Amino acid sequence: MSNENRQNEERMEDFESYFEESLQQYHTGAEVKGTIVEIKGDTALINFGYKTEGVANVSELEGAKVGDEVELSIVKMNNDGVFLSKKAINARSDWSAIKEKENSGEPVEVKITEYVNTEKVKGYRGRVGEIEAFIPETHIDIHLKDIDPAKFVHKVVIAKILKANGGKKQSVLVSPRQYLADEVKKLRSEFFEKYTVGDKIKGAVKTLKDYGAFISLGGIDGFLHKNEMSWGRVKNPAKFLAENDVVEVVILEIDKAANKVAVGMKQLQKDPWDDAAKTYPEGSTVKGTVVARKRAGYVVEIAPGIDGFVPNEEIGWLKNTKSTLNIKDIVEGRVTGYDNERKRVIMSVKDLIDNPWKTLKEENPEGSIVKGTIKNITDFGLFVDFGSFLDGLVRKGDISWREEPVDLNELYKAGDTIEAKVLHIDEDKERISLGIKQLEANPWKEVTKLLPQGKVVDVKITAVNKQGLEVELPLEMKGVIAAAEIDPAKASLEQYNAGDTVTATVIKIDNKEKQVILSIKKYLQDSERRETKEYMKKMETNIDAGFGNIFMDKFNK
Repeated sequence: MSNENRQNEERMEDFESYFEESLQQYHTGAEVKGTIVEIKGDTALINFGYKTEGVANVSELEGAKVGDEVELSIVKMNNDGVFLSKKAINARSDWSAIKEKENSGEPVEVKITEYVNTEKVKGYRGRVGEIEAFIPETHIDIHLKDIDPAKFVHKVVIAKILKANGGKKQSVLVSPRQYLADEVKKLRSEFFEKYTVGDKIKGAVKTLKDYGAFISLGGIDGFLHKNEMSWGRVKNPAKFLAENDVVEVVILEIDKAANKVAVGMKQLQKDPWDDAAKTYPEGSTVKGTVVARKRAGYVVEIAPGIDGFVPNEEIGWLKNTKSTLNIKDIVEGRVTGYDNERKRVIMSVKDLIDNPWKTLKEENPEGSIVKGTIKNITDFGLFVDFGSFLDGLVRKGDISWREEPVDLNELYKAGDTIEAKVLHIDEDKERISLGIKQLEANPWKEVTKLLPQGKVVDVKITAVNKQGLEVELPLEMKGVIAAAEIDPAKASLEQYNAGDTVTATVIKIDNKEKQVILSIKKYLQDSERRETKEYMKKMETNIDAGFGNIFMDKFNK
C-alpha cells in the first residue's frame, strides 16, 4: 500500500474516531467549553465546536463578555438549537458538596427566598447554591417566641443538613436551629473547660430585666443580679446598663449540670464596708435615707455600699407608742456599733434628742402639782394633757377620798382645766399617774381617830334603801347601817325615815369602799349586856349588905 493510501486511511480512522467522540460529547447533560461570540439582549451565542452555536442566558454568565471562554452544560438539543446553562454545572458541584457536608456534619449557607404558610406546609424555601432547600418553621431559630417570618426572607442563614433528597429533583432539608444548638453546645463545653469561679471575663449585655441582666459570654449566658452590679443599691438595672454594652464581670458561680453561670461586677471594685469603721467611727453622727423596713427596725442607705440600721427601740424614747419611720425619710443618728455579718452601721436616732423622761422628772417630779386640760374621759379615769409628751391619767379611785364617782361625765367634760398631783412616773410602762384627791389631806386618817371601832355615836339618817340605812358622819364621810344591823324590835326598814336620829356602834372602817359600817343591833346588844352587868353588880352589892346587917344584929344582942 502506498504511503498516500496509508495516510488517507489514517485520516479516515481519525475522522471516525473524532465523529464518535463528538457524538458522545454533544448530548443533553454533557459539559462543554466554548467562547462567547455574540450577546443579544438576554441571550449569548456560544461557539463550542458543534455544527451550530449554542444559546445561553446572559444572567447565568455573571458579567462575561464577547470573547470570554465559558464552561456550560447542554440542557436541551432539538431543531430549535442547542441550549446551554451554567446552573446545571453549578448544581452538580453544589450537590456533591452537600453530600460531603451531610456526611461530615458541616453546615451550609441557605439563601431564603420565601415564607410558606399553607395547611400542609409551614416554613421557608431557599437554595443551597443551585439546590432547593426547605426549613421547617420550628427550625428557623432557637428562640421562636414572637418571631416575624419576614425578617428571614432574602437573608442568608447557616444551617445543618437534616436530609439530602437525591433523584431527578434534588433538594435538601436543613435546620438553622440545630446548627445554632450544636454551636452553643460546643461553645458551652469550651467555656466550662476554660473558665472557673473567680475568673474575669468580658461579655455583652444580652437582655435586661427588673431583677438583673443576662450577659452573653460565648455559648452561655451569665446572670448578673442587680445586687451584684454595684456595692450601692441598684433599683433599676436599665439605668445602670444598656443592652449590647460590653462589660467585664467576675464569675461567681458555675453550675455545669444546669448550664448556669452567675457573675458579678461589683467584685471588681473594693468593698466600701472594709473602711466603714474608719469612715463612720462609733459615736459619730451619720445621715441617710430609709430604704426598707424590717421586723426589728429600718434599713438606712448612708452611702453607696454602706447601709445603716435603726433598731425599733432606737427610734424614739417612747417604747409603747411604736414610733415609726417611713420609706424615703431622711434620718440622722449616732453610730452605736457595727453588724459585720449583715454589713450594717447600727444607728440610734433617739441619742440625738433629749430624753423626755429626764426632762419630765426634772420639771414635774413626783409630788408636784400640775395644771392641765382634760382630753378624754373613760370609764376608768381622766386623761389630762399637762404639757408633757404623754398625757397623765387620773384614775377613778384618785378623784375623791370620800366616794368613788359612778359616772365621771357627770362631774367633768373634755376641755375642763383641772389641777392634780403627780403621783408616779413609770418610765418602763410609760405611764404618768395623777391624783386629784391627793391635793387635800386623807380624811380617813381623821375618821379612824374620830370614829374608832366600838365607838357609840348618834347619827342622822340621810337615806333609806333596800340594803339598809345611809347616815351622816363627820368630815362628810358616808356611814352605812345594813338591814341586818337595825333594831331587831323593829319589823322592817320602813319604820325608819330620813332625818331620824339613831344611836349605833362603829363596827368597821371600810377604806376600799370609803364608808363606815355601823350597827344599831350591836349597840342595843351591848347596852343590854351593860345593863345586865350593872344590875347583877347591884344585886351582889345588896345581898352582901343584907348578910352584913343580919350578922351585926346578932352580934349586938
